[in-house]
Amino acid sequence: MEFVKILLVFFSFTLLNAQEVNFKGEFKQRNLVFGYEENLKEVLLDDKIIPNDKNGNFILGFDRNDTTEHLLTIKLINKTILKKFIPEKVKYNIQRINGMKQKYVEAPKEEMERIEKEREISKAAREKVGNVKDALFLKGFIKPINGGRISGVFGNQRILNGTPKNFHNGIDIASPTGTPVLAMTDGVVHLSADNFYYSGNYILLDHGLGLNSFYLHLSKSLVKEGQVVNKGEIIGEVGTTGRSTGPHLHWGVQWFDERVDPNTVFNFVEKKIK
Repeated sequence: MEFVKILLVFFSFTLLNAQEVNFKGEFKQRNLVFGYEENLKEVLLDDKIIPNDKNGNFILGFDRNDTTEHLLTIKLINKTILKKFIPEKVKYNIQRINGMKQKYVEAPKEEMERIEKEREISKAAREKVGNVKDALFLKGFIKPINGGRISGVFGNQRILNGTPKNFHNGIDIASPTGTPVLAMTDGVVHLSADNFYYSGNYILLDHGLGLNSFYLHLSKSLVKEGQVVNKGEIIGEVGTTGRSTGPHLHWGVQWFDERVDPNTVFNFVEKKIK
């Protein structure tokens, strides 16, 4: 009798295909994938439960350097679907910048205590990501600046004066100081930081289901922690605060702590910024 039960459980699993669950986005490094299934009960990525809203929306995000073999388990009302995969690799460029002022290459020792305190503040704010259980992003996404010039892309590693630095974890949009900065979609403000050493004035928004965005180097922030903002609402203005060499917005997006290309939010509507 027990043997029969095991067989029944085994044959209730099916392989995932495009007709089973609605996906927007590719299973690649640095990508967001938006999923939807009205009969959804639960989603697991490996052994981690992935949040979904009451309508069956969920998100997956794959870090820039993700080379893990994952098992995606999607439990529907009448069956369980499995997908095993490794995120497709993406090639990144190396950006070499010479002749840069040393203060932009290494932080002075006397600033380290301040920097550590600011990291703790940012970490505490990031720990709130996931508290928003609703998919606030269902109106879609917009570029956070009207116009501007893309001066830095996601994923490239920077070598400053011959010293390798961390890869670029967002998109830089050069624009004049005072240019309005817009919320990319509806969200809740988890942090409105004041003149941090690296990030300057910056804002962290939570859009639900682990999706979050951040806006760095602002000349001013126009929102407060806990505030609910709407897609397209002005949340700040472009500046060059923090470690910045000129007025621009650094726009970053993460799924929980997974670092993704902000362009991939537009997988939701299948459109990219230029």
